[in-house]
Amino acid sequence: MKVRYNEYSTAVALSVVVFCFFYAASPPAAFLQWDDAANLLSNDKWRGLSLAHLKWMWSTRHYGPWQPLSWLSWAVDFKLWGLDPDAFRRTNIALHSLTAGCFFLACRRLLPRESSTPLPLSAAGAALFFALHPLRVESVVWITERRDVLSGFFVVLSLLAWLSDRRFASAFAFTGAVLSKGTSIAVLPFIFFIELFIRRQPARKTVASLLPHAVIGGFAAWMNLGGFRTGDLRGLDLGAVDRMLVSLSGSWFYLSKTVFPAGLSPYYELPLNGNAIRLGSCPGALLALLVTGLCFHKKIRAWAVPVWFAYLLALAPVSGLLQNGRQAAADRYSYLACMPFAVAFGLMLGALEVRRPRAAAGVVLAVVVGLSAVTARQAQIWRNDISLWTRAVSIMPTSYLSNSNLSVALLVSDRGSAAIPYLENCIRLEPRDAEARVNLASILASRGDDAGAIRYFGEAVVLRANDPAFASARYNLGILLMRHGYKHDGLAHMREAVRLNPSLKRP
Repeated sequence: MKVRYNEYSTAVALSVVVFCFFYAASPPAAFLQWDDAANLLSNDKWRGLSLAHLKWMWSTRHYGPWQPLSWLSWAVDFKLWGLDPDAFRRTNIALHSLTAGCFFLACRRLLPRESSTPLPLSAAGAALFFALHPLRVESVVWITERRDVLSGFFVVLSLLAWLSDRRFASAFAFTGAVLSKGTSIAVLPFIFFIELFIRRQPARKTVASLLPHAVIGGFAAWMNLGGFRTGDLRGLDLGAVDRMLVSLSGSWFYLSKTVFPAGLSPYYELPLNGNAIRLGSCPGALLALLVTGLCFHKKIRAWAVPVWFAYLLALAPVSGLLQNGRQAAADRYSYLACMPFAVAFGLMLGALEVRRPRAAAGVVLAVVVGLSAVTARQAQIWRNDISLWTRAVSIMPTSYLSNSNLSVALLVSDRGSAAIPYLENCIRLEPRDAEARVNLASILASRGDDAGAIRYFGEAVVLRANDPAFASARYNLGILLMRHGYKHDGLAHMREAVRLNPSLKRP
């Protein structure tokens, strides 16, 4: 009874440490224009617990994913605290902290123990490696990614119940995971490889015991399939070979960022054409294949094979195989998939602790301090939209979306002059961007550069000749042309603008 008490006390203490760290390290909370606005601010269908609200939560694929439990958790937050971003983020941090505690308990059951040493350090080190890694920042600090931390909590709870031989409880928790985020089916590879390689259970018996989980996961996958035709989950038109290259490159990306978490960004953009995608993906794909081959080396395959292949299978739903959007990768995709790496760290730590306990403690301290420092710095980029996209542009200057979002954030903050170079980048990177031209023309006109404004208003009008949404741009172009003596052309543009949008003032 004493061991059980100490074990759970340690889990609680670890959760408290993780909560306090993230709460102290995170900047003041704010709803961002990036997805927070579309999901939570401009959309009020989730703000309540009535039958109509619940029906919407269970039926919607708003912006792509089917995630009724995540919507419900936001609704509870709203009922308790109103639309308070700090409260929403506090719930994210609390869920992540609970996940860290449960992950410690799971590792206590998963990692080997010597009879003379219970090895609590290996489980604690694995849990802290997972919880404090800077790759976790995006999932914890970004309010929209409630689905990551909520599903992660249920995934680890399901794994813990399985390791405690509570099959029904494991399936029940797994249901909560897939209702929070469909990619939570990632827990299935974890359990399969644990049973096959660690508990040495026959494959047929393992598959049979996972049938309830598989049925639940299959239902969730089917419910999420419709999301790939809507919102941000619309896929790119990539061939099978390109998708495989992107997927393999992504698997190397997360491994490399787990080992050396430098250059993290909120957005890693795929190139805009197929040849560039192939050239950019080949190096990472080759390195991933090399790692796969090395895993079969006789000295490490006992643990490397289950860790690596559990990781690959867990990553598959968010990899290039099912490409969802223009991003090549995303830090948040590592939340579940990289848990096997934390287990591998615990295994190595446990082996070291048996021989040299003080050295093992030193490694844990060094890793935790190092990761915490990088994580605290990474969290600061989530202060607001400007800091977020400034970081993204600094990491990838050729990213069209990052330049576009930064320019909009600067314009919203009345920093039009600062937005000019990013609008010019947008036009250079995406010549069809009419909106960037309108924004740039408006700034130039306000600064007295009528020639530049006429040029960019004119280009926008050519790109969107019959679009009522750009009628005001055509109207402004007409005014500028008339000001400079081109009355015939100016009047023609103004009259066409009024035809497209009759609410504009007739010249």
